[in-house]
Amino acid sequence: MGFFKRKDISSYSDEQLMQEIERGHSAAFGFLYERYSEKLYRYLFRLLNNDRERAEDFLQEVFLKVLNSADSFDATKSASTWLYTIATNLCRNEWRNTSNRQRLMKTFEPWEHHSPKTINEKIDEQYRNKLLDAVMNELEYEDREILQLRFQQELSIREIAIIASLPEGTVKSRIFYLLKKLAKQLKSNSIEL
Repeated sequence: MGFFKRKDISSYSDEQLMQEIERGHSAAFGFLYERYSEKLYRYLFRLLNNDRERAEDFLQEVFLKVLNSADSFDATKSASTWLYTIATNLCRNEWRNTSNRQRLMKTFEPWEHHSPKTINEKIDEQYRNKLLDAVMNELEYEDREILQLRFQQELSIREIAIIASLPEGTVKSRIFYLLKKLAKQLKSNSIEL
């Protein structure tokens, strides 16, 4: 095949890009990376307890696996689901191998350059985020994973079921009960910050 210019493949579907990656076209890999690197980074960041360095390392590992395993991708399936499955499996392995879970956010940012109104708003926002993170981190890893896939990555129930290797009905009921549990814990505000 001839040389592909970036504009020639910019409209390719994710699955078509994967086929081109399998054929060795680096521009296709670049496009896939552009489409998913930020989303996958945010997903990994949350699953890895907000650890930026580990999320960056894992993101690189995901895309290395894409390059090394492009020939195992089934083009009749969703490329995004395949990418999230790779990321999820990496995190699951890390979770199993890590005996100590990291604590969440350490301290509030310094506020000396902000107006009082901005300071109060930022403190309130950080408090809410810290409370939500604390509640989320008390969930089992698999439950946190499902919530992250649904509400941060905005994946469908079907895609989550494939990634988590669960029936769709189980995913739906888990999300329902997890949201009830989160709401109750947040309302009681009994988490020690």
